Amino acid sequence: MTAPSDWAIAAGILVDSGLKTTAVLGLAWGTTRVLSWGSAAQRHAVWACALASLPALPWLAWHRGSAIALDASWIAPVWGLGVLVATLPLLRGVLGLRRLLARAVEDPVIPRLFTSDELAAPITWGLFRPVVVLPSAAASWPAPHRAAALAHERAHIARFDWAVHLATWLVAAAFWFHPLVWLARRELAREAEHAADDRVLAEGVRPSDYASLLVSLAGAGTPRTALGAAPSLVGSRVRAVLDTRSRSARRWPALAVAAALALASLPALAAWPAWSEPVEAELTCTPEPFTWPPSP
Repeated sequence: MTAPSDWAIAAGILVDSGLKTTAVLGLAWGTTRVLSWGSAAQRHAVWACALASLPALPWLAWHRGSAIALDASWIAPVWGLGVLVATLPLLRGVLGLRRLLARAVEDPVIPRLFTSDELAAPITWGLFRPVVVLPSAAASWPAPHRAAALAHERAHIARFDWAVHLATWLVAAAFWFHPLVWLARRELAREAEHAADDRVLAEGVRPSDYASLLVSLAGAGTPRTALGAAPSLVGSRVRAVLDTRSRSARRWPALAVAAALALASLPALAAWPAWSEPVEAELTCTPEPFTWPPSP
């Protein structure tokens, strides 16, 4: 019996990881439903931990060796092509941000703060030297609105949301074939916006004033509105701002629980065979004809 090829093992790893990704994200979804009355920071921590644990599934599957092989060697090249296609929007977006920053005007007083005619709503990005870019129209905003907008973007910086954004996009690109991964990433981005809003309100901004700012930016006329969020998110953010719910910025308890669940479940999940190996045909021998009485 010949050993399976590396392509067959790679195909098995991809299929096995894809099937078990459903279980991991299902567990995360259930955990966030339990935390529905908790804070956005806690739910964000759960989604971040779930997405961060997904790369461990292929690594654990690889340790099963040839037992995981599938006779579908075409899967690995198709997966590689999909990863390339899924990564291109991220690269294009990063290059676009660099071009935007090159044309923006830096504030003479506040370092790493820029204004740009190309934006209708504030955005922030950067790992080691993050920047905040305000639309040029922000110069005419009321002082409380401008302060709230800056507080929101600085909340993203304090939470390291840009690093989480990049990391989870790479995870989604690696698991591009699984729709639940993209849905989980969308939920992560949604909770990041809510968590940043909570930090703004914790600084003493009145919920009604902040809600009016979100509504005013919703019709700004660019795809990135309401402090960098998608237009479809504005309604839920306004409702969350005006709602009486937990706004705690503490996410470490939820992150610790999610990490403990991942560490406890991933090894058992990885060891579970997602399919059965074909049973080889057994060698049989032809019995001697039965005679009676038996010959001496």
